[in-house]
Amino acid sequence: MSKATFPKKLKAQIALSLPMIDRNIKSKANTSRQQLLKTSGLNDNQLQFALKLAFGKAPKPVYKSPTGGKMYDSVALLKPIAKWCGMWGYVVDVD
Repeated sequence: MSKATFPKKLKAQIALSLPMIDRNIKSKANTSRQQLLKTSGLNDNQLQFALKLAFGKAPKPVYKSPTGGKMYDSVALLKPIAKWCGMWGYVVDVD
């Protein structure tokens, strides 16, 4: 994978996790790093880099779960990732 196509591949992979984040918002649940890794198919370093590109810096977890996993606020994750991926259906609020 070349440097030129790497961000495009990350966008495509992280976009796969947007429906899961949206479901977590509807059920008022936080999103774990493990869930992001599983749904996107990225490894830990790739996920960290994708979050850094989407947010400008990697987001801080809301808290660590008792099992040691990092938990992120689903609402805070959805819009920056959706904007970065160009998935505008998740960005626009329709009432």
